[in-house]
Amino acid sequence: MAQSFEVTYEPDDAVRAERAFYVRSVLELRRLSTFGPPIAFTAFVAGGILLGAPAWFVAFFAVWLALSVLGPVFFYLARPLAAKRRALAHPRRQITLSQQSIEISGDSGQSAHIEWSRIKQVWETSDDLLLVLGKFASISIPKRSLPKGAGESIRTSVRDAG
Repeated sequence: MAQSFEVTYEPDDAVRAERAFYVRSVLELRRLSTFGPPIAFTAFVAGGILLGAPAWFVAFFAVWLALSVLGPVFFYLARPLAAKRRALAHPRRQITLSQQSIEISGDSGQSAHIEWSRIKQVWETSDDLLLVLGKFASISIPKRSLPKGAGESIRTSVRDAG
């Protein structure tokens, strides 16, 4: 049986939800790929300096070190801003839950149909449910917009599909 409801996204809530997903995904889903490169490049730079490597070698790995640190910082700032822009441009979306999938439709005419099996985990913050699609993608649903029982229905559907 399908359940349908409207969700309203507030810009500040969208920022918090996206930032919460980004931080948790870094810590739980991609710790090595986020923290490994800065550690490795630091070792190359320090080793190059200690062993008297040519300047180009140290400079090369120093640039990569800087990029490996600045990349995650950039996305920590940019992803929430993108979420805020989406919330401002399309604050209302229609969500339909069925036994096989979740469908999200926006007022722009775009829609996404996502099978429950594609959702890897359901994370919860104080204000949102985060449907985790992978290391870099999630769907946030404000809890205040969820009708009674919808949150548990989503968790059950994801668990049963996984």
